[in-house]
Amino acid sequence: MGLDDFAFCKGHTYGTIICDLQSKTPLALLSDRLPETVTAWLIKYPFIEVVSRDGFTSFRQAISSANAAIIQVYDRWHFIRNAKKQFDTFLSTLVPASITWRESGHTAVEIPLTRAEETIKNRQNNKWVLIQEIQQEHKNGKNISRLAREYKLDRRTITKYIRTNAPPVFHRQRNRPSDLYKDQILQLEQKGNTVKEIYHSIREQGYNGTFSAVRIIVERVRKERKYGLINEQQKHIPRKKLGAWMWKLEKDLDSNEKNCMDQCFELYPSVKSLYTTIQTYRKAIETRDLELFLQWLREQLSSRKNPFYYYAFRLRSDIQAVKNAFLSPYSNGLLEGQINRLKTIKRITYGRAGLKILEKRVLYRL
Repeated sequence: MGLDDFAFCKGHTYGTIICDLQSKTPLALLSDRLPETVTAWLIKYPFIEVVSRDGFTSFRQAISSANAAIIQVYDRWHFIRNAKKQFDTFLSTLVPASITWRESGHTAVEIPLTRAEETIKNRQNNKWVLIQEIQQEHKNGKNISRLAREYKLDRRTITKYIRTNAPPVFHRQRNRPSDLYKDQILQLEQKGNTVKEIYHSIREQGYNGTFSAVRIIVERVRKERKYGLINEQQKHIPRKKLGAWMWKLEKDLDSNEKNCMDQCFELYPSVKSLYTTIQTYRKAIETRDLELFLQWLREQLSSRKNPFYYYAFRLRSDIQAVKNAFLSPYSNGLLEGQINRLKTIKRITYGRAGLKILEKRVLYRL
């Protein structure tokens, strides 16, 4: 089972929701999140073997008091989120809110992906990881029928994955032709070329768009320059964006993001060591490498000056539950979804007096 708290009135009154992680159904709503309340409920069900929870100390104490034999699993999402918060806080002490530097000239920059394109690319990356995993399991001796049952996929899909030799090819969504040649248009405009000359020049490079699209880009740039709305010699990167790039695995960054990040490292050398630290952490989480994660924890605990010392200190006090997070498939993802649905159902705060009504609606509607 899994347990998590939810707010009747955020910051003031909390309850506890309990779900069966195997049948994926809610079991109970408790009127508060006090350890004695949770302990009393757990004692009624001595057959419970595994409990997934967050890092709330009261939940840990409640489970231990009810039955010391219960395996406690620290929900991965919660301790990863805490690491991200610690990372953002520490990064704010190293770099300003906006990082600025001057560029000597224009270079070809890859067009950033839209949210939809990022979703498609991530989905294809995850699919390729799954394909490689299935191929490895097949090499280890598992037949197609067994793989189909374990991964809950059609036999034909399993067969297709086993025969796949290359990752899925990512295709950009439809772009305006002028977007692909924007850097060339800007460079030619800076050299004093007219719109007509720019149009004919990029046509020779393969541009198949319209003349008016080129004219619109050139006119916008000239207008911004006329009124001093842009400084073509400066580059601005928000600290929040730099943090997002550093938090990603290096393989998930494009060339433009890597170049900008390297420039930031040159301006603020101390950020480079933080990047190395966070990449080790992300790699351990991504690959579920418990030994690498424990090694990372020991390194952070070696000195109070390390950026994640206090984070590692808190995890050390709950180390067995953290280990179980790497070794166990259970998590609180189900409960987070149920809590969101719970918020939709209650709409108006019921309070403690209406808990039974709310519980009845949840258990039958969810």
